[in-house]
Amino acid sequence: MIKTVIFDIGRVLVGYDWDDFFMSLYHDEKMTRRLKEAFFAGGVWDEMDRGVWSEDELLSGFAANDPEIETQIRETWEKFDRLVYQYDFTRSWISGLKERGYQVLYLSNWSYHLLEQCREALNFTELMDGGIFSCHVKLIKPDEAIYKCIIEKYGLNPDECVFLDDRKDNVEAAVRCGMNGIVAADHDEAAAKLEECLAV
Repeated sequence: MIKTVIFDIGRVLVGYDWDDFFMSLYHDEKMTRRLKEAFFAGGVWDEMDRGVWSEDELLSGFAANDPEIETQIRETWEKFDRLVYQYDFTRSWISGLKERGYQVLYLSNWSYHLLEQCREALNFTELMDGGIFSCHVKLIKPDEAIYKCIIEKYGLNPDECVFLDDRKDNVEAAVRCGMNGIVAADHDEAAAKLEECLAV
């Protein structure tokens, strides 16, 4: 019997589109490609989510991937509040589960910088019973240690939990830790699978 629903956040409860974001800033497809490579090559973004590197170290790491566009990298860094938006179903989904008596938690890879920049988009967390952001525990999914961390923090029985994430590898890690898992690539499909899981 499921008692706790644990949500990833990105592309499950909030949306974002990197191409649209970069294009809205620079209106240049080549710049968009270069910025994506600069931000996501070499594992620097993972360290951002882990919450160990300083802001200067992160910006230097991104810039090292493409030194010619360091100015644009630093400009983009200050505009992430334009990137993330809350889905229209998010608050009602959470509230509905809570009204039915389920504990609702979050477990998500987020950096200190994005938590600060995206406070409004993340305001649904006030409806939840708690959770873990990766930067606060210096661990990132799919490291099994972060799942064990939330289990210990909230005294959870893993087989009474279901975890939803848009990434298959993150769900597989949750399952290895004893949880039930749902790959939430599509909201309607994920919501239907969750209802099937809750009905067991």
